Amino acid sequence: MAEVTIYTIAKELNMTPSMVSRAFNPAGKINEEKRKLVLETAKKYNFSPNRFASRLSMKPIKIGIFIRSRYKVNLDRMIIGIENAYEKLKDYKISYEVVVRNPLTDPSLDYEEELLKFKDCDGVLVAGLSFDKYTNALAKLYEVNKNLVQVQSVNENVGYLFASKHSEEVSSCLAAEFLYNSLRKSGRKNVLLFTGDTKNTQHIIAEKFFKEACDAYGINVVESISMMDNEEYFGEILPSVMEKYKGTFDGIYITSGFSKPLCRYLEENPSDISLVTFDIHEDIKKYLSRGIVSAAINQNVALQMQNAFESLAHHIISEEEIPKMLYTDIDLVLKSNMHQFE
Repeated sequence: MAEVTIYTIAKELNMTPSMVSRAFNPAGKINEEKRKLVLETAKKYNFSPNRFASRLSMKPIKIGIFIRSRYKVNLDRMIIGIENAYEKLKDYKISYEVVVRNPLTDPSLDYEEELLKFKDCDGVLVAGLSFDKYTNALAKLYEVNKNLVQVQSVNENVGYLFASKHSEEVSSCLAAEFLYNSLRKSGRKNVLLFTGDTKNTQHIIAEKFFKEACDAYGINVVESISMMDNEEYFGEILPSVMEKYKGTFDGIYITSGFSKPLCRYLEENPSDISLVTFDIHEDIKKYLSRGIVSAAINQNVALQMQNAFESLAHHIISEEEIPKMLYTDIDLVLKSNMHQFE
């Protein structure tokens, strides 16, 4: 049987949801016969109203959302997460406004003015602002709105209500374990690590845990090289890096989603190198199907955003305490199961 909500009862009794909501409030203005009918129907379904139901007669809630992303597939998935959350909450007088900025086309340095436009919102979700240069802008927003939630990555230099993200420890250990199992039959245990922007806490932590996991598996990290989360820069330095370390490594892990130049290089220069990439999108699927990419770590940003939206709404409405970190499950995507990640 489908979950019974206040709307189920309203539909069955041909009443408005707000009328049903008033029936559960002793001070609510409603005919006593109708109140009795609502309560009897609720008892039949073993339904108990929660504080979300009271939203029907209260002022609307507005959530501001700011997303900085130069990666379209990342943005598209976050929007899906927002829409999924809103679909579940839209009947509770919740609305939202999304502002998207692409650093490649928008030269704004810190977004302070745009972020402060959300100061009067009931809560704010931000994504892509974990770099130091956004610290002041985020700090000023937090001063005027304590319901600030960080999504996907965290700027630890500012206060925030909670964060919704993947665990860098889990993803890094998963990559190291896959490479260990991939290489152990050959007896080769040397890997190259490409990190994203080393000024970003997310990549710093990922590097730390990957090296620790490799050490535990007896894998030698030949070198750790920053590709700055920049495809153009990565494409420029890659030939010389690969030539410099040629023959010294048997596996590669890249902590950034911008792995296309590396995949292209390995396709043009065939080898038996085991490659683990980060994030899953159409380009990576293409290289997975061709055997260029051995495995990809999927952090599920859609679910990160959905969890953030829903949890923030619960906190605003019912003052529900939310853990400081909400971690989403991480998937290891292979050629055999990539069809599940459409």
